[in-house]
Amino acid sequence: MSFPATAARLLARSHAAYQGLFERGRTLLAGDLLPLLARLTLAGVFWRSLLTKVQTFGLFGYTEMINDFAVQRFHLRLPELPLSLKASTFNLFENEYALPLIPTEIAAWMATLAEFTFPILLVLGVLTRASALALLGMTVVIQLFVYPDAWWGTHALWVVLAVYIAAYGPGRLSIDHWAGPRFAR
Repeated sequence: MSFPATAARLLARSHAAYQGLFERGRTLLAGDLLPLLARLTLAGVFWRSLLTKVQTFGLFGYTEMINDFAVQRFHLRLPELPLSLKASTFNLFENEYALPLIPTEIAAWMATLAEFTFPILLVLGVLTRASALALLGMTVVIQLFVYPDAWWGTHALWVVLAVYIAAYGPGRLSIDHWAGPRFAR
């Protein structure tokens, strides 16, 4: 057998092995990791917004020195239950957010409850598509009525994540994926 034929066969086998490895990686990424990452990212955006609106408590605290001042930081902040809105939240909804047709107090509570509920559902992968669509609706309201100039900065990314999750589902690392066939019976 000639050298070019042997080299061609070796190259073909290497290419087939590479393609098989790539396909396995793509299946893992598309079916497991990418949907999970999209869910966690979208949930994180709205969860962090929630933490600015409600009273919180911190876990795993430490003190950091910044410009000779001791600043208390926490690795994990969680909302106090029952949820209690800060006075600054109502001020934001009255002055900066100022949604039409919805009274300030109702809008503040609606946004806060949405930012509490839907990220939890997304992380767990429960009612995932509905949660993504709810956050998509919230993003559209924010875009149209609150920050109309912020489209390319942030809102476009939130829309892409929400649409991806709604269109392709939660992936295999979700309660929806596990429980779906059991409830379909």
